[in-house]
Amino acid sequence: MPTVIAFFNQKGGTAKTTSTLNVGAALVERGRRVLAIDLDPQASLTMALGVDVINLQQSIYDLLSDPDVPLDDVVLSTTVEGMDLIPSHPDLAAAELELLNELERERRLERILDDQMLDRYDLVVIDSPPSLNILSINVLVASDTLVIPIEPHPLSLMVLRRLFETVNRIYRLNPNLTVAGFLPTKVHHSSRLAADMIEMLREQFPHVRLLPPIPLSVKSAESIVDHTSILQYMPNSPLSTAYRDAARALEEQVAPEVGHVRS
Repeated sequence: MPTVIAFFNQKGGTAKTTSTLNVGAALVERGRRVLAIDLDPQASLTMALGVDVINLQQSIYDLLSDPDVPLDDVVLSTTVEGMDLIPSHPDLAAAELELLNELERERRLERILDDQMLDRYDLVVIDSPPSLNILSINVLVASDTLVIPIEPHPLSLMVLRRLFETVNRIYRLNPNLTVAGFLPTKVHHSSRLAADMIEMLREQFPHVRLLPPIPLSVKSAESIVDHTSILQYMPNSPLSTAYRDAARALEEQVAPEVGHVRS
């Protein structure tokens, strides 16, 4: 079974989507077979990879609403060679209401991965919705570990206690869930505020690892316009290097047992 890594934060604007995309691409560079799952009804990851959401035939919504839909009917190849995608669709917003009366609704995603994934992938990376609902609970139940993208800003730190309260409640459903670490994003290296916020993270959450930070850069948005990752768009940029460093640190922590295929 692949290791399932969710990029999770109940607060919006923390670069979950770009982190999922670019860390996933960096893991592919390191020889991993990666499946990305877009579980956000906004479908940002899906659109970032160039999928025409309007004309999309099937998505994660179909997998969650109908257990008989084969995974192969939904998985798409992407512009990042070696990374496949289960796309999202705005219809996913209706899934929460549709699942309300279903038995074990919080385990739908877990069962999809358990029943159909087998050994086709080494790693699954999930772009989570920026809210706490049945979709995000499905993410937490199905995941092995969480990466928490966080912008070094006072408001971001204020909501972290609530995030960990959510994670603690999920342990009843998923006792093996771990937190791989904070991923500082949009970091302005010359900003005193950013340095102070990162130091506060260390002080307030000493048990949570700090992954290598991701600098603030418009190049990430430019790569999305090109429907690819920053590693393909500007492979030698400082931003690409930062995502490679973050992926390496994450890989060493959560999935060291799989050897590299490519250099």
